[in-house]
Amino acid sequence: MMRRLVAALVALAAWVLPLDAAPLAAPCPPPSSELLFHSCWGQARLAIRLLPEDLPLSAAPQAGRRLIVTGAYTGRDTRGEGLPKPVGLFIHQGQVLNPNLGRMDGVLVVDPADGVPRLHHRARLQLAENSYDLTMLEQRRQFIRAAASAGVSVMQSHLLIADGKVDVRPGDGAPAFVRRLLFIETSGFGIFQTESAMTLHDAAIRLAQAHAPKMALNLDMGSYDFCRFSQGGREIGCGILGGTAKLSNLLLMTSD
Repeated sequence: MMRRLVAALVALAAWVLPLDAAPLAAPCPPPSSELLFHSCWGQARLAIRLLPEDLPLSAAPQAGRRLIVTGAYTGRDTRGEGLPKPVGLFIHQGQVLNPNLGRMDGVLVVDPADGVPRLHHRARLQLAENSYDLTMLEQRRQFIRAAASAGVSVMQSHLLIADGKVDVRPGDGAPAFVRRLLFIETSGFGIFQTESAMTLHDAAIRLAQAHAPKMALNLDMGSYDFCRFSQGGREIGCGILGGTAKLSNLLLMTSD
């Protein structure tokens, strides 16, 4: 499985930038076997998709690039009529699906109006002109009301890099897996995936060395690893899952 995954990533890296394309000007990083997507490659947008409500996924666009990957964790408990439930605070275009704060420091906020991802520490979160500490119950309630009113999407996960510094400690016996991270740096936002199994700490160190991001958020992987990349109407699989039945959410990125 690992060899097939690495082969897919190498093929993806060769595919996303045509051989006759002009070299990208610094500081925009070129595609690689670790860098699956970057907003500086074109006019880019990111959206949080709720499953199964936002299914089926549309066909691969005939122009530009599209990357779809698993976003937040999916819990063992369900919502509604047995539907999969995202772990932690989750708001979908103003609809509050899970108002409970998880034990994770990272919060992703996306305004569908501009498709720009904004990463925050849960104790230092900005929305419009207001600041919130979501660990405080009343401030969390205020934020949820404001986010619902603004129609934004929100999800939680583990924050690995905060304000330019690695925010996860090394631990004895920490599990090692292939990791996928959403990050934000001076050139925009991107999706980074390790070429081999790593602990969260080592993945954060590797990303920090490669791109020096300001913020980075861990995305769900393992048996929940869904990844599809398309360019020019052609699509390839870059994850383990062939379908989305067990997932509660996805991140969808497009660029022209």
